[in-house]
Amino acid sequence: MMVRSTRPLTNFQMRTALSICGALFAVGAAACASSATLGDRMFDHFARAGQIQSALIMGDLEGARRPASWLAEHETAADLGSVAEPWLEEIRGEARAVSDASSIDEAADATARLAAACAGCHTASDDGPRFRSAADPPDPRTRGAHMAGHLWAMDRMWEGLIGASDETWRAGARAIAGEEPEPGFPGGGTAAVLARAVHDQAARAEGAPARDRPAAYAEMIKACASCHTLSGVGAQ
Repeated sequence: MMVRSTRPLTNFQMRTALSICGALFAVGAAACASSATLGDRMFDHFARAGQIQSALIMGDLEGARRPASWLAEHETAADLGSVAEPWLEEIRGEARAVSDASSIDEAADATARLAAACAGCHTASDDGPRFRSAADPPDPRTRGAHMAGHLWAMDRMWEGLIGASDETWRAGARAIAGEEPEPGFPGGGTAAVLARAVHDQAARAEGAPARDRPAAYAEMIKACASCHTLSGVGAQ
């Protein structure tokens, strides 16, 4: 897994880093598409789904549409076995829902359901991803590092959803729930309310049963996207 820097990030650095990650995911996924191995194709799925997740967290609905369209159109179940077929159809359906969504809220709900379908397929086939244990989250004592810590935690929760891992999900939720929201957010009082909401949502999500986690994650995406848009670090 990628090691994140614990040094404070500016808003510009955060936006630039996410843009670069999206571009690298696209290049890597395009290369994998030419490979016939199942492992490469699953990495391709993970990469495209990660682009959707990252874009929506930053409030970028348009940025989520392209990878969602790819997922909806490019995969077949011909060589994945009968166990995978219904799950892949569900993944394609949720990807289409993201691509066609008229709002961040609609796309976030569909994205969380897409992750749950990935987990269902991995569990049914007993052949899902095994994510490495994550290092400690970044020190949250500055705004840049505080936000980097949120991204770290949202990534762990995302991996917990896709990999059906209680430990990974809880580690991510705990990283947000265990810290107080940073005071003095730009964007006015509404951004501060949203920041508090994310922490409260994480506290509830930490103990949520597996069946409730997709909906919990969708609500956190919505709050993150709204806060980033209000504070000027989201999609412009």
